[in-house]
Amino acid sequence: MSRKNLLLALLVWTVVCVPLASAQNSISSTVVVPRLVNYSGKAIDDEGKAVSGTAGVKFAIYSEQSGGFPLWAETQNVQTDGKGNYNAQLGATEPEGLPLDLFRSGEARWLGVRINGGEEQPRVLLLSVPYALKAADAQTLGGLPASAFVLAATPSSSSTQAESASACTTPATSGSAGQPPVPGSTPVTTAGGTVGAIPLWDSSSDITSSILRQTGSGASAKIGINIAKPLFTLDVKGTELVRGLFEMATTQYATTSKGFNSNPMNLESSAWKSTTGAYTLNHFQWQAEPVGNNTPSPGATLNLLYGTDPNPPTETGLRIASNGRFTFAAGQTFPGTGSVTTVGLSAPTSDFTVTGSPVTTSGTLGLAWQVAPTSASTVNAIVKRDSTGSFSAGAISASLGVTSYVGSGNALYGQSNGFATGSNGVEGITNAGPGSGVVGINFSGAPGSLGIYGQGDTGVYGHGSSFGFATDGHVQQARTAGGWLKAMAYIEGMSAPYSITRCFNSTLSGAAATTPPCGFNLSEIAPGDFALDFGFQVSDRFVSATADNADTACTMFAGAGPWISSNNQAEVRCLYGGGINSYPFTASVFVF
Repeated sequence: MSRKNLLLALLVWTVVCVPLASAQNSISSTVVVPRLVNYSGKAIDDEGKAVSGTAGVKFAIYSEQSGGFPLWAETQNVQTDGKGNYNAQLGATEPEGLPLDLFRSGEARWLGVRINGGEEQPRVLLLSVPYALKAADAQTLGGLPASAFVLAATPSSSSTQAESASACTTPATSGSAGQPPVPGSTPVTTAGGTVGAIPLWDSSSDITSSILRQTGSGASAKIGINIAKPLFTLDVKGTELVRGLFEMATTQYATTSKGFNSNPMNLESSAWKSTTGAYTLNHFQWQAEPVGNNTPSPGATLNLLYGTDPNPPTETGLRIASNGRFTFAAGQTFPGTGSVTTVGLSAPTSDFTVTGSPVTTSGTLGLAWQVAPTSASTVNAIVKRDSTGSFSAGAISASLGVTSYVGSGNALYGQSNGFATGSNGVEGITNAGPGSGVVGINFSGAPGSLGIYGQGDTGVYGHGSSFGFATDGHVQQARTAGGWLKAMAYIEGMSAPYSITRCFNSTLSGAAATTPPCGFNLSEIAPGDFALDFGFQVSDRFVSATADNADTACTMFAGAGPWISSNNQAEVRCLYGGGINSYPFTASVFVF
C-alpha cells in the first residue's frame, strides 16, 4: 500500500471507527443534529401597531436581502404578549424540521416575516447558529453513511458488541485479507462516467451516466436534459409532458405602491435576415400583468409582447381582461371586403334621442327614450307589460282580430266611461253572413255560466234586418224584469192523474228547464180548480191561462188567497159554458 493510500485509510478509520468504538452501542449509530432554529420577534400590523393574542406568522428564508423567491417557507400561529413579542421555532411545522440542504451552499440566508398576511417586514440576516445544521454532513462521508466503511466480522449468532467494535483496530495493509461486506449490502462498481453527468443506477450494483447534465454550482448551476451544455437553469431537449399545474409565478409579491407581472411564457422562432446575412431570434411572450393595484378589486390582464434579439419583447397592445374581453392592438382590422372607418346610429326622433353618433376613432353611442316604456296608457310610449303581463291601452285596432285566453277572470273586457251615444264598452261588427259581430260561448254548463253578459241602460242591444236577437237555446231573464217569458206550462186537468205535460222554466238551465214538470208542482183544489207552484215568486208578475175548449173560460190568480198560501203559487180555474162552477180542462198557462 502506498503512503498516500495508507494516510487515506487512517483518515477513514479515524473519522468512522473512533466515534463508533466510544459509543459501544451499534455500528449503525448516528448523531442526531437539532433541525429547529429559535426565533424571537415582534408582531406589528401594517399601521405599526402591536398585535396581541394569536397571530398568523409566515416565515420565509431567502438567498437575497430583497426580491427573489423563498428557498423555504412555513406559517405558524404564535402567541404574543401585550407588546406583540413572541417566540417561535423555525421548522416546527414539519416532522424533520428545516431541510438539510437549506444551508449547504455556504451562502448568506435572510429571514422574511409576514404578520396576518400583511406586508413582509424588512429581512434580517441569519447569524452563524443556524449554520450548525451543516454539521449534519458529518453523518456521511462522500455521501455514504459510516456503516459503509466498517469492516464487519463473519456473522455469528454469538457475536457481541465488543467483537463488532474490535473490527475497528488498524487499517488493513496490502497483504491483509479483505473482510466480507456488511450483511444486506451490495458492492457498487462503476466503469467511470461523463464529467458533469448525474449518475444513474442502471442495476442494483452499477452506476452509469444519465441524460441529466449539470454545469456550475450553487445559484448559477444549470441542469440539462439530453443536452450537454444547458443555457438556463433547466434546459430540456425533447418532448415534455406535464401531469399537473404548470405555473409561471409572479416575479415578486405586490406592495401597496406596486404590483408585479408574472414570469413570461416565451415562444421563440428564428428567421434569416437578408440585409445582415444572419439569423434572427424572434420572441412572443404571454404574461399576466396587474391592474387595480391597492384597490378593492385588484386583478390582472393577459398581455402579448413581441421582440427580436437583442431587444427585449415589448407590448403589442393585445390583451385579454379577466372577464375574457379582448383589447386589440392599434390599427387592428378584421377579415372581409371593404373597411369600416365610422360607426353611426339613427332612430326615429319621435321615440329616441341619439348621442355620440358617428364614432370615427373611439367613443360611445347613446340611445335614450323620448318617452319611457310603460304598462300605463301613455301617448307615444312603447308598451311594457307589468308584473302580471298586463298593460293598459286606448283603442286597439287589430286587422287579424283579437284572441285572448286566460286561466280565470275576464278573457276580454271593455269599458267606456263616455256618456254620449255610441260609447260602447265592446262593439263587434261583421260584414259576413252568416256571421256575428260579437260571439260569446261558455262551455262550463254550470248554473249561472254566461256566454255574453250585458249591463247598463241597454245591457245587450241587437239590430238586424231579419232578427234583432236570435238564439238556439233557452232565454233567461231576471225574475223581476219584463219583456221575456219567465215560465209556461200545459196542464192536463181533465182526468186524474192530473199532470203537466209540456213546460218551460227560465230559472233552470239545460234539459231541466223543459223536462216536465220543469220544477213546477200541480195540485187539485176542486174539479176544474188547481193550484200551480212555480218555485219562484209570481205574485208580482203577469200571468194568464187559456183553455183548449173554446166554450171554456179560464182565470188565473197569482199570490196568496183563500185557496193558496204562497206567493210562488197561482190558482187556475176554468168555467164551462158561462157557468159558475169549475169544470175539468186542458189549458196553457204563462208567466211574464
